[in-house]
Amino acid sequence: MIGASNREDLIDPAILRPGRLDVKIKIERPGEAAAAQIFARYLTTDVPIDAETVRILGGGDAEKAVRAMIEETVREMYRDDEANQFLEVTYQNGDKEIMYFKDFSSGAMIENVVRRAKKLAIKREIALGTRGIKTEDLIASIHQEYKENEDLPNTTNPDDWAKISGKKGERIVYIRTLIHTNETPVGGRAIERVGTGQYL
Repeated sequence: MIGASNREDLIDPAILRPGRLDVKIKIERPGEAAAAQIFARYLTTDVPIDAETVRILGGGDAEKAVRAMIEETVREMYRDDEANQFLEVTYQNGDKEIMYFKDFSSGAMIENVVRRAKKLAIKREIALGTRGIKTEDLIASIHQEYKENEDLPNTTNPDDWAKISGKKGERIVYIRTLIHTNETPVGGRAIERVGTGQYL
C-alpha cells in the first residue's frame, strides 16, 4: 500500500506510528533544476514551437530552442526580486520574512504554465496566422499563474500558509500579500482582518 498527501499536517497521527508505513519519503517543492526537468516533460519538440524562436534560440535546432526557452522560463519563475514577492509573514518573535511565488511552486503549477502558453499560441494563430509557442507565451503564463495565486483561499489561521509552502518553525501570527501588477505593489491586504497594531 502506498499513501500520499501534500498536507502532512492533516494526516492522522495513527497512520504515522512506527510499523504502519515501512518507508516515509518527503518530496520537497521543486527547485530550479527540478522545475526545468518538469518543464521538459510538458514542453517538447512534439509541441509546435514558433519558427522565429527556433531560429534565434536554437539556430534552427528545435530541441536546443526548447532547452533555451525552459532555461529562460525557469529563471523568470525563480527570481528573488520585488516583482516576484507574494507574502510577508510575521512570526510570533517579531521576525518578518518575505515569501516568493517560487515558495509555492509545484509540478501542477508548471504544467498549468505550459497549458496556458499553448492556449496563448493557439489564440495568436487564430488571430495572426503565426504558429507555435514563444518564450513570451511562457513568461506571460507564469505571470497569469502568479496572479491567480493571489486568489488562494484566505484563512483565519496564518500557520496554514506555512504548511502550504512547506515551511516550519516559529508560529506565524500575521500575513499580508505583496502582489505586484506592472511592477507596482497592489498588495498589503492582510489574510485576516485585524485592527491596527493588533496581532492574532
